[in-house]
Amino acid sequence: MTRRGEASTLSVPGAAPSEAGELARLRGAFATFVTATRRLEREYAALRERVALLAAELEEKNRPLADSLARERRLEAEALRQSRLAAMGEMAATLAHEVRNPLGAMELFTGLLLQDLRDRPEAHALAEQVARGIADLNHLVTNLLEFTRTRVPRAEVVDCRALAEDALRYTADLQAANRVTVVRDWDEDTAVTALGDPDLSRPVVLNLVRNALQAMPDGGALTVSVRARDLKAEIAIADTGQGIAPDAHEEVFRPFYTTRTKGTGLGLPVARGLVTAMGGELVLASEMGVGSTFTVTLPAPPKEEA
Repeated sequence: MTRRGEASTLSVPGAAPSEAGELARLRGAFATFVTATRRLEREYAALRERVALLAAELEEKNRPLADSLARERRLEAEALRQSRLAAMGEMAATLAHEVRNPLGAMELFTGLLLQDLRDRPEAHALAEQVARGIADLNHLVTNLLEFTRTRVPRAEVVDCRALAEDALRYTADLQAANRVTVVRDWDEDTAVTALGDPDLSRPVVLNLVRNALQAMPDGGALTVSVRARDLKAEIAIADTGQGIAPDAHEEVFRPFYTTRTKGTGLGLPVARGLVTAMGGELVLASEMGVGSTFTVTLPAPPKEEA
């Protein structure tokens, strides 16, 4: 029995006083350890949150720097590409000028040869193949010159229907060779005019018509539409070829990009550059397995000039 007012030193039944004291100290130390551990865990969690916050802030601050470095690398790559293109353009222009003179003579003599061979079908067919080859080469030389030339367009009234007819007439042999049906989609009684440069407009429409025909080597339908739209004029060239993949809709306007083994990748870049120089727009709409439509939009002339 313990007297009133005296503290008991026995905390565990059956334990000696010294053992009970030791157990009490151990329990106290363990409780302190647990409390300290929990406090450390809370502090560690708070520290982790702080580190994560600082890391996010650092990443946020570094993002403009990373974007700036990436932009600088892109600009360096673009500058290198432009310098290479300039060198290639200078060389191509020199070669094109050298080739064009004899090419013109070849085209003239081949035309005379075709007239002389009208009564000899087999020989005439061979001469036609030569003429098509010369026309392709002439088209290539023209594209090279247009690509390397800085043009200041004239503002004149252009007959859009006449542009389309000229391009169809020039590509008649290719239409026949590829067994392509041509659809003229315009109103014969309504004139559609645009404000542009005739010398720049002709190669634009010709390039688009040739590209459409080449997209249908096994036959198809070529539809050329001419429309007046508000204060603009539209010439649309549609084919029924395989179409262009969505991720290549802008790539096709990049110089030297082509999916054809014999293509140069200059026709569409030249066409877009010329249309842009005349204050117009060239856009593509295409669906795989259905075909492609290239639409040229040019400003309409003032009504008093139309």
